[in-house]
Amino acid sequence: MKQRLLIFILVLLSAISANAYDAKIDGIYYDFNSSTKEAIVTSEIPMYGSSYTGSVTIPETVTYNNVTYSVTEIGFGAFDICYSLTSVTIPNSVKSIGTYAFYGCI
Repeated sequence: MKQRLLIFILVLLSAISANAYDAKIDGIYYDFNSSTKEAIVTSEIPMYGSSYTGSVTIPETVTYNNVTYSVTEIGFGAFDICYSLTSVTIPNSVKSIGTYAFYGCI
């Protein structure tokens, strides 16, 4: 039983690390799609509790490695369990908000 639990935990941890972000710019975590030049707002580890605090303003575009990306999505669990988050300003460029994006926010 302990061995199965250990295997489950290792699989879970590897799945969580697979959700790691591509970059943190001005306090916001992003994943990038280089083919579409779109950016997705994410968190350090989605569904594990986000580290965002205070007031967050998402920009319409973000530049990373000399490439400008349009911010088009707030991803799965991006702002989940943000007890210290007071507001989020979302630009018109955002076309979709993922499941659990604001889960547990007060």
